[in-house]
Amino acid sequence: MSFDSSVLPSELLVAPQPLIGFCGLDTTHNLVHKAIWDAFSTNKKADRASVQFKILPPAYEFPVAKPKRASYEWYQPKGVLKRNWMLKHLHVLPAVVVLFQDMEWNDPQWSEKQVQCASTIQSLKIALQERNTRLCLVLLQKSSPLPPGEDLLASERAASLTTACSINIKMLFILPHTEHLMGYTLRLESAFLDMAQSYYALMSKRIRAHRDQLTAAHTTLKIRHQFKLGFVAEIRQDFSTALKHFTQAYATLDEIRITDANCLEMKTIAGFLNYKLCRLMFKLKVPRDAINHFISK
Repeated sequence: MSFDSSVLPSELLVAPQPLIGFCGLDTTHNLVHKAIWDAFSTNKKADRASVQFKILPPAYEFPVAKPKRASYEWYQPKGVLKRNWMLKHLHVLPAVVVLFQDMEWNDPQWSEKQVQCASTIQSLKIALQERNTRLCLVLLQKSSPLPPGEDLLASERAASLTTACSINIKMLFILPHTEHLMGYTLRLESAFLDMAQSYYALMSKRIRAHRDQLTAAHTTLKIRHQFKLGFVAEIRQDFSTALKHFTQAYATLDEIRITDANCLEMKTIAGFLNYKLCRLMFKLKVPRDAINHFISK
């Protein structure tokens, strides 16, 4: 990976947030869809969840998953960090993909819409093949749902729809666009965030599994994996764990012998880690530690 050592990249400077992608919303031509998007994306008060929503256009191209590496025994990385790894997880590859569909329980065209919805879900599953991205379905309806068990048609069609789409019933949600839209939006936001946390927790588990395969000869890869673990912990808002991993990455960096060939990259990575460490220390209310770390390094 090549760097401009004089400039910190934008993806390093932002506070990482879970990425949740929305499909099926036409915010340009549909006023209801626009109101729903605005309810999720605007008026983000301090008490709202720390999350980034993104509208995914039709035929959105998700990053293709690379083949799993069976062993690191003979692997020699070209650099410590991959150029677009942070950008990919911040802005391109969602933890959760939400498909919005206008479907009333009593819609006379229910059968046709169910087939179309199942086809769209299948296309998303294929596009996300080998990814752990969570996929859920939200039905946009004009009226508030009846209490559970009181609407037999809704129960019957919900079961039929989830079977046709091959998704768990827990991944099906209703969003009534009524005067209480914001309240329903907040509930969905909380559910989406729980799914995202599950995705990033599994991501951390997989990174740790790769890290545990490394030997003493894989110093640069150890830094890469510790950095990834710290970054994912930041996304999950687990700042203490993020600080721990970035600290370990910085300590491992000290073990690398500096040469003319790697000098610029090592200094740049040290700058990245130094920025992350100082920022997290201020976040965790230990500014003196941040100042001492900055001065000592």
